[in-house]
Amino acid sequence: MARDVPGSVVNAVRVLVLIVATSAVITQLIWLLRDDVILGWAEGNPSAQEILAQGGIDQLRDSPIVPGFVALAVVAFVGFALLAVVLGSFFKGGHAWTRPVLTATAGIGVLVGAVCIDNQLPVIFSVLSALVIVEGLVLSYFLWKRETTSYLRD
Repeated sequence: MARDVPGSVVNAVRVLVLIVATSAVITQLIWLLRDDVILGWAEGNPSAQEILAQGGIDQLRDSPIVPGFVALAVVAFVGFALLAVVLGSFFKGGHAWTRPVLTATAGIGVLVGAVCIDNQLPVIFSVLSALVIVEGLVLSYFLWKRETTSYLRD
């Protein structure tokens, strides 16, 4: 007989899906606003500032010193989304070991969000980073509710 899934578990999975969706939007924006991301990165880099002064954004974009922000974002997103699907599935199945792993994952998201807010990125990234921080905290709340504890198997 199947056990009823408590609301806290359902809500935790919903928030996890929301975090993945927010990450997808961030990844897409990194692609759409890649020049702004590069310019934000270049603000703290004297070599990049020199290239920018000599040849503009086109030369800087083509320079080998510029990290592949879009490729990094896509790879990170795909890896995170796959991890979220697997962990979410096991969590909804009642496996207790997923709770600390999901909590750690949310904690890393909060840390990354804080780092993004602290850097010179376009404002939309700061807003979305703040959203990821809130989502991570809400996920942690649902993960550690009493009804979630009662549902999980040891």
